[in-house]
Amino acid sequence: MDKLFSMRVFSRVAETGSFSGVAKDLDCSVGIVSRAVVSLEDDLRTRLLQRTTRRVSLTDSGARYYDKCKRILAEIDAADAEASDAATIARGRLRVHAMPDLGLAQLMSTIVEYRRAHPEVTVDLKLLPGMPDLVHEQFDVSVLSAASLPDSGNTYRIVGRFQRVLVAAPGYLKRHAVESIGDLPMHALTRINAPFAHPCDWHAELAPDAVHGAQPDQIIVNDAEAIRVALLAGAGVSAMPHYFVADDIRAGRLVRLFPDHALQNASVFAVYPSRQHVDAKIRTFVEFLATSLKDKFDVKPPHAARPIADDVRVRAPQFVTA
Repeated sequence: MDKLFSMRVFSRVAETGSFSGVAKDLDCSVGIVSRAVVSLEDDLRTRLLQRTTRRVSLTDSGARYYDKCKRILAEIDAADAEASDAATIARGRLRVHAMPDLGLAQLMSTIVEYRRAHPEVTVDLKLLPGMPDLVHEQFDVSVLSAASLPDSGNTYRIVGRFQRVLVAAPGYLKRHAVESIGDLPMHALTRINAPFAHPCDWHAELAPDAVHGAQPDQIIVNDAEAIRVALLAGAGVSAMPHYFVADDIRAGRLVRLFPDHALQNASVFAVYPSRQHVDAKIRTFVEFLATSLKDKFDVKPPHAARPIADDVRVRAPQFVTA
């Protein structure tokens, strides 16, 4: 017979002093209650209860065992309640991974807002490149931007979308004529290395083997902020998430090139290990990201039109500053 069940039955008999009363409470026969107690006594090789036709009482061993059982059963009940609450009450430590080049201002402001709404959750954020092994590295959620995700067996939700734009510093464009899409490979600053297609990795998209004169990368770096700094310093042309450089474009520090030719959109994904029995802190965090980041990322730049084609030629550079 199940020992935990026997312990519960024994404890209830010890508290009520009645086999029949416990049988009624548990909706079972008196025989089942009696066998549970006998099974426990046989297992422990000691008598726990003295039975007479009139009363039931604890032996000395039974009294000591009851005290232990009471504490053990209370701990089990508390653990069960806490585990059950995990599906409905957001609390505890939430371990979050995010790519460093994801919009840090957008993500951090969202985390601060989430903590206000769910003060019992502690958010432990790690900014690391690439996509981690969530189970092995013990992350609850990974937030990353990409054109698509590799097949990993994880569950994901798209929590935002954004468009990329081609930009360069005004000083660079004064020194170097970028007159057509076909000129871009000679001015490409960088691409971000990643284990899968990355939203800033436009180089292969704009400079396939069919494009003659393509130059090797001048700089390889895995941080979008570093790319932005290089662009502001006049290092060349690159594709950047619009939200990342929108302020620079408005202020005239960067100029948007070829606005009538839109790059492929990218998405912000929230990735978590399983869709079954999702912890409340994970579920509420992903839902919060989907609501909050939509407003922060889904801002389309002006004049976005058809995708870039390699054979498109334009007479002169087309720039926008807002």
